[in-house]
Amino acid sequence: MKNYNLPKALVLFILVSFGIAHLSYSQAQISPDKVQNLIYTYKNDIRGPYKDIRWFCTDGSVRQPKDPCPDNIGPGVQHARYKDEVIALGKSNHVYLGQILAYTNVDELWDNNNNHSRLKQYQLDKYLRLVDDGWINKKGQYYRGSVQVEDEEAWGIAFFKAILSQDAIVADNFYLIRQSLKDIPHNGDDNVAQLMRSESKVISDLYTPFMDLRTKIHSQPEKLDIQKVIDFKSKNQKSLTTDLNKKLDGLVSTMQVFFKPVDVQALLNKSKLIKGTSLGDKVQAFVNSKEANDKPSYIVTEAALLLVDIREELLAEKRPLARLQLLDISLKLEELLFQNAPNWEATTVSGQLEKICALTTASVGAGYLELWEWEQISGTLSKFNQDDLSLAELTQVLETARAAVEWSAAMVKANYQEVVNVYTAFEPKAYTFIDDRIRGSVALHLGQSVGELGDFIAKESALTNKVMDVANQSTFRGLNPGYAYGELVVVDGSSEDVEVSADKIYVFQRSPSDLKPVAGIATVAEGNMVSHVQLLARNLGIPNAALSDANLQSLKKYDGTRVFYAVSNKGNVIIKPRGKIIIRNMRGKITAKIPIRKWIVLRQSKRLQEAVFKRKSLFGKYTATATVWWGSKQQRYGKKQLIFYAFPYRTALYFLVALSIAGFLTDSVYKKLRSRYKLTIKFEKRKKE
Repeated sequence: MKNYNLPKALVLFILVSFGIAHLSYSQAQISPDKVQNLIYTYKNDIRGPYKDIRWFCTDGSVRQPKDPCPDNIGPGVQHARYKDEVIALGKSNHVYLGQILAYTNVDELWDNNNNHSRLKQYQLDKYLRLVDDGWINKKGQYYRGSVQVEDEEAWGIAFFKAILSQDAIVADNFYLIRQSLKDIPHNGDDNVAQLMRSESKVISDLYTPFMDLRTKIHSQPEKLDIQKVIDFKSKNQKSLTTDLNKKLDGLVSTMQVFFKPVDVQALLNKSKLIKGTSLGDKVQAFVNSKEANDKPSYIVTEAALLLVDIREELLAEKRPLARLQLLDISLKLEELLFQNAPNWEATTVSGQLEKICALTTASVGAGYLELWEWEQISGTLSKFNQDDLSLAELTQVLETARAAVEWSAAMVKANYQEVVNVYTAFEPKAYTFIDDRIRGSVALHLGQSVGELGDFIAKESALTNKVMDVANQSTFRGLNPGYAYGELVVVDGSSEDVEVSADKIYVFQRSPSDLKPVAGIATVAEGNMVSHVQLLARNLGIPNAALSDANLQSLKKYDGTRVFYAVSNKGNVIIKPRGKIIIRNMRGKITAKIPIRKWIVLRQSKRLQEAVFKRKSLFGKYTATATVWWGSKQQRYGKKQLIFYAFPYRTALYFLVALSIAGFLTDSVYKKLRSRYKLTIKFEKRKKE
């Protein structure tokens, strides 16, 4: 029995071991350095991440680019195929570069089992192309036929039709779906788009050097292409005929129309599926009222309410394409709101509170806040109609509004941080994607308004700051609470070339565009809660404050000093040396400041540090006050005083000796003068006799 089973178990063990070894081998990840090298290679490859172009027919067959799919097996689509290394990278690292939608299955892009990673990578890829001149398609963006915009738009419509048909997916992923509408083409083709492509084709047929731009406009059109056409015309002016000049001008005009933001009424006219519905009527009512009242405050408030209505009633509309049209209108409403919010000038506290409430409402409608979060805070933020609010009530509104800003930023991070972390390992430019998403949303203006309310409350409550001996400390304003200890670095002017250190505290005139983690930050006029600096500070839990240019100039003399830096929850700012001794004379005047150097003291132990006070002339009563911060993070604070009396004994001794000598000399001189006086008198008396 044992002899029979042993070989079987051994064979099973070998098979399982081989399977595990094979699995680990097939899933071995490529290191970030190697991925970075691949990206560098693709940037300089005229085909980018693509291998070649093929026709993909509906029967599953793949044909050469000059051999289109026959009519009897369907039209098919033409696009590029990925390089083998790109496919391997997707399998090993789940990193998908240069994704072509028409080459992707709907479920593959939705990528439900991997937290929708592929969809988020597609969005991040588009961002990197925008900020890095095409990124991996730096040269490949001109690879003709690699991507067909018509096929991508048709695929996008099919994708959203499939996703939006499922109530649970829409309810659970409202923010992500709405954001993806900004990146996945789906608006369909129209005459202006066709005219733009046909005009570019005519120009390239007449003038071959325009072929690269024509390919770009056909496959991946973007607003920046308008300037590229203008620059092309200027660069090639000597070679262009009058006819070509007119055609290029016509193309620019067409592109400007194509990329002009569509107003809500125009979009509503195109959204035929929602006409006559409850939400369709609300959109039409908003458009009509907007024509009668174009005040920014009215537009922002009403657009915000309509955004929430669309979100709350979206599931009541069961047709997926109607849902798609409603979400497109939702995006245009946010765009309209984004344009008008800066023009709403709130001149009163009540007006500021109303603006904050409206912008928070818009954040809910745009998906940056959950509906249940809004239910918790709406009562507090709706107090702008009250005639009188105490300072305590205003502070409560401020704290609630700050929470709304933080939750809005947290929504973006919760959706994209994981993918950004993966890409940042091999592409540092990916690091700013989240900031760009936040600052391109209504949360930008919400953060600005909350900051303005914070300024008012800080002024009214007379918050006291303790920043060295700097004058006008009321202009310091804490933004993110926390504390830090380290060397103070004051940067006046450009900070782009500054090599920051994680253990130092920086005061910037203007923060670097790609600021890395530091111990603490303070920036001139950087008061928005969703600025890059503030987002970094909140994410890492480091103190951050805003200050004036005059404050920065006053702090320059402390550059290089090791300090304790703290920002309270209420916005107080403290910057003090790590430890110091201040000595005052009997009149209260400061006669000396002695720094306390850093030293280590273990628990339940005592160590002595001597501080030497040297002054040539001291006399009378003096008070020495020692102030020290200690602890692993300098979070503990202590103060001690010592009274002492100074009597300069050496000086006194010298004085007594000098006084004795002076007395002796004076007595001797006196005696001589007295003797002479007597002799003179006697002589005169004898003379008279």
